[in-house]
Amino acid sequence: MEKKLTSYDEMNVNTADQGKLILMAYEGTINFIKLAKERLSVNDFAGKSINISNAVAIINELRSRIDIEKGGETAKNLDKLYIFISMHLTTANLKKDVYKMDEAISILENLYNGWVKIIEIENKKKAQDRQSINIDNSDAVIMSSESFVHVSV
Repeated sequence: MEKKLTSYDEMNVNTADQGKLILMAYEGTINFIKLAKERLSVNDFAGKSINISNAVAIINELRSRIDIEKGGETAKNLDKLYIFISMHLTTANLKKDVYKMDEAISILENLYNGWVKIIEIENKKKAQDRQSINIDNSDAVIMSSESFVHVSV
């Protein structure tokens, strides 16, 4: 059963930050591969092909957004991994190979989990930065009131 993009999903995509968009892309890719496996299990070869094509399209979109210059060696390796996944899925599609689909899902789940950790670390940094700013602001208020007190006395 294929899921259409709802207004809520569209709003979620339009307001999501970069990390969340990457997670959503991985989720979508994994879901398309799972749907392809379901379609294959009932000999719906067209449905299998459509879902694998959708998964490959998402991977190719992710790949097009990699900034090799900023990302360095990590970005190059991620690019190679995306190429591998696309080729693996294409082969899985042609050969009706569930094992290759499962391997692609496994790689994508590992990438997903890695991004979850990256996002958690970034969120902690942001929270610490906000806390630091709040402390700095409260110090400034205290200093201002002390200055005011000193001027008044």
